[in-house]
Amino acid sequence: MDVKRWSIVMVKALAASVLVTAAGIALFSALAYFFRLDDGMINAGVVVLHILSCFAGGFLAGKGIREKKYLWGLLAGVLYFIVLLIISLILAGEEGVSVTNYLTTILICLGSGMLGGMVS
Repeated sequence: MDVKRWSIVMVKALAASVLVTAAGIALFSALAYFFRLDDGMINAGVVVLHILSCFAGGFLAGKGIREKKYLWGLLAGVLYFIVLLIISLILAGEEGVSVTNYLTTILICLGSGMLGGMVS
């Protein structure tokens, strides 16, 4: 398989992850507004949203490339985390950087992306 096909599959997987995230944020923010969810529920929702988004990206990456699916799912999780990191650094600036939060998030992204690739 050539590099052009790999890149197209990975862009599609990343786009799917971002779309799942956008839809999840819209739904979850409405739920948080109407039901007055506390911080613990919101944090749990964000973790579930990361898991679903990376799983979807890993699943599509594994389906599209069809060889060593778990590695392509892992790469989809890495790409999603990089996009998430860039956006959060732009929005939060230097004040919002917490290494433990980012470490937890990257582990979630890597694990669920790889699982999505393995399941595909």
